[in-house]
Parts: sequence; structure tokens; C-alpha cells
Amino acid sequence: MVMRSHVYLLTLSFLFLTQLSANTNLRHWVMENDKKIHAELIGYDEAEDKVHLRIDEREDSYYQLGDFSTIDKAWLVQWLEVSEALDAKLDSVPGQFTHYNFQGEHSIYDFYVYEPSGVLQVSQRPIMLLLSAGPNGRRYLLRHIDAAEATNMVIVAIDRFGNTQSSQASIEQRLDFAELLPIIESNIAHDSRQVFLGGTSGGALRAHLISCLIERPWRGIYSNGGWLGYESHIQESYPAIPVAMVNGNNDRAANAYVERDTELLQKSGATIALFSFEGGHQIPPTKSLIKAFDWLLKPEEFTGIDG
Repeated sequence: MVMRSHVYLLTLSFLFLTQLSANTNLRHWVMENDKKIHAELIGYDEAEDKVHLRIDEREDSYYQLGDFSTIDKAWLVQWLEVSEALDAKLDSVPGQFTHYNFQGEHSIYDFYVYEPSGVLQVSQRPIMLLLSAGPNGRRYLLRHIDAAEATNMVIVAIDRFGNTQSSQASIEQRLDFAELLPIIESNIAHDSRQVFLGGTSGGALRAHLISCLIERPWRGIYSNGGWLGYESHIQESYPAIPVAMVNGNNDRAANAYVERDTELLQKSGATIALFSFEGGHQIPPTKSLIKAFDWLLKPEEFTGIDG
């Protein structure tokens, strides 16, 4: 491994003594010249000193580590270490991890599957299809492995379905998902009555849209820091299924739409549970994920708000 500059670690290491889940990809960046950028981190290649950001959900830009302010240099180093720690988890998890690659009519697809140890020999298993705000399905899956193992929920995280503000790109993503879904269903053993959708931020928005636009007996939705979107996204009706909203208590954007979205979903017969954790616009800690997954699997055993 390439040795990293210790100054970034030592100067600001106290800022990162938090759980891995606090390292979220969408953030405000401050550059060395004091320019500010709101963008999503797609990847950081340390060997090539290349930082890949996506601005306004559609413009790809590339920088070097030295282009960033000291605090963001430290954050990027930490992000890389989190990635390495997540990769190391695969050596110790008791379940089975598999990477699939599929050549479809519209595109090439990659998706990542974790099958918990408790259901490796079981064919009728609950399955959750995860859509992250960014295109890195592998990293997103790794953030959910512990909750999957604890609840016996098979999880599938999919590349290529990142946020976009382009209506044409949004349509193409739905076509791609419609092509990919039967491939997942035919290759991953599951209970067709227990198929869940889930996502973070824009991934949660797409999970809601897919539940309306692709006909399946969807069992529920895991919405982390998500919403139903702008008025142009709102559907006439939504499936009458359980929806677990899992938001950080400081996630002002997502929390601002909880009441509106709850009302819209309940009008269609959906059952809502709100799970709050200490944090912002980020993936929840494992404890909160387990609570949300448990509730989705057995919503009749809990109703209301959980903190």
C-alpha cells in the first residue's frame, strides 16, 4: 500500500473518530483556492492521485488530492480507509458474497449479492434490491452486510443507477432496471412474496418510482434519507406496502419531507414507520438498519416511531 501523508491524518484525525456510517459521499467540498463545490464522491484512486466528483448529479470532474483544503484531504484519506476496512469485511463474513456481470440489450450491468449464513441452504428467502445515490454498488452493499446477516435478508446492490437530473437519463435507468430485474430474480434464490426495494437519498426516490412503474408484489421499501421527489416525480398512487423511513436526526433535507410523503403514501394504504438515528444525510448505523429490516419483515409487530 502507498504510504499516505501523515500531516492530513494527524492534523484532523480527531474529526473522524466516528462510526464508519458517518462517511457519506455527498458533501460540500472546499478547494485549496477557497472555491466551494457541492458534489458526490464517485471514487478516489490513490495510486493515480485522481479524485472523481460528480457535480449536480451529472457533471463528472476529476481533481488531485492537492486541489482540496486540508480538512477535505483528511476526509478523502479517511474515505479510502473506510473502503479498505469494508473490503476486509469480506474475509470474515460468514455468508456468501458474489459479484455478477450481465450483458443486456441496453447496457452491461454489475450487481453484488450477499447471502446471509442463516439462509444459504434455504431457497425461499427475503431479498432486498438496493439502489444507492451513487453508482458504486459494491461499497453500498458492504455497508449493509451486518444488518443482512443479523436479519437473514439477502441483499443485492446494483451499479449504474446513480442520481441524475436528466429526464432522459431517468427514463433510461428505468428501462435498464426493467431489463435487469428478471436476471436478478432468475439467478438469486428468493421468495417472490418477499421482494423489497431500498435506497439512500436519490436511491430511495428511485425505489419508490420503481415500485409504481414495475409491477411486482413488492413487500416493502427501505428509504434512507429519501423522499418522493419534486411535484414532477409524484405518482397518482403508491403500493399499499410497508415503508421504513430511516433518517438521521440532523438530515434536514429528508426530514423536511417526512410529513408530506407520509401523507401521500398513507393515502394509498401504505404503512409507515420512522426510524431516527443520530447523524445527518448518511447511511444509518447497523443497529438502526437491523431495526428497520426487522420491521419490514414483520411490520405487524411494531407500529409508530422509533428513535
